[in-house]
Amino acid sequence: MKLTYEELEKKVAQLEQKASLVDHLQLEISNNNQFLDILLNTIPNPVFYKDIHGVYQKANDAFSEVILGIKKEQIIGKSLFELPEVIPSNLAQKYYEKDRKLFDNPGTQIYESEVMCADGNKRIYYFYKATVQGENRELLGLIGVMLDVTQLKENQRILNKKNELLIQLSYSDSLTGIYNRRKFDEVFPEKIKSFNRQNSILNFVLLDVDHFKLYNDTYGHYKGDNILRIIAATIKKRLSRKGDYFFRIGGEEFGIFFESNDEKKALKFIQVIKHDIEALDIEHKKNTMHKKVTLSFGLVSIINRGQESKKVYEEADRLLYEAKANGRNQIGFSVL
Repeated sequence: MKLTYEELEKKVAQLEQKASLVDHLQLEISNNNQFLDILLNTIPNPVFYKDIHGVYQKANDAFSEVILGIKKEQIIGKSLFELPEVIPSNLAQKYYEKDRKLFDNPGTQIYESEVMCADGNKRIYYFYKATVQGENRELLGLIGVMLDVTQLKENQRILNKKNELLIQLSYSDSLTGIYNRRKFDEVFPEKIKSFNRQNSILNFVLLDVDHFKLYNDTYGHYKGDNILRIIAATIKKRLSRKGDYFFRIGGEEFGIFFESNDEKKALKFIQVIKHDIEALDIEHKKNTMHKKVTLSFGLVSIINRGQESKKVYEEADRLLYEAKANGRNQIGFSVL
């Protein structure tokens, strides 16, 4: 059918209008792409986009420069395995498996990984990834954002170390460096309640320095403090086994938890400690029977399970004072 001049003119006008609309849409798309490029490159965190086949379609400057150290043009259109000069094959396989797992379970994925960056330094990154879907909910690819948490991890490590130190200090006797009364009050009932090892017995001993007040009155508190340090250091050398605990309970009184095969070996062990202190041969004129620094002990070997902590402590305390009544530098001993 032959169109009239007016009809042709109308058709041309419609085509020109459509062409103008197409030009406008193309300009808008171009502006939006430019905006997205500027936005991506302004973000300091590495960002990337891969299609369903794992091929990079987008990457910002932070990803190309900080992570891989190559131009974006060298990344776009390539997969992990096509960049062996910057992504070792073992890492490419690792990240590929992560991507496949996300594609198999669309949604989000977060994980931590150590990354060798372009400057040769290893940094710790959190990976935040999410699948991208089309209008018909078909998978198009995934977008990933990387967050450098290296400094955060280091700060956490330092904080944890300081917290551990604070806990250690809160449980340490400031004079001798061994556990303090606070630690003793926590460990003592729990140790007795929970001990259930086969072919082994639990032993608790209270000990203190004979005539310590007279030592302080004679030689001064400075030397008295030094004596407590020396005694603690000497005994501590003998307590290196798992399950050994050594406390300064207060003043010149100490407490020890240790395990042994039987009660005879427990008694022999405390005799060794008693001899160690005697062998220091530290002068103590007012310790009338011995003339040197000595200790008295109250040792309880626990062979029957289910003992009450109060009963164990009271028995050790009774034995300690019995040892003092018998002339000091003695070991009071019993079995519960």
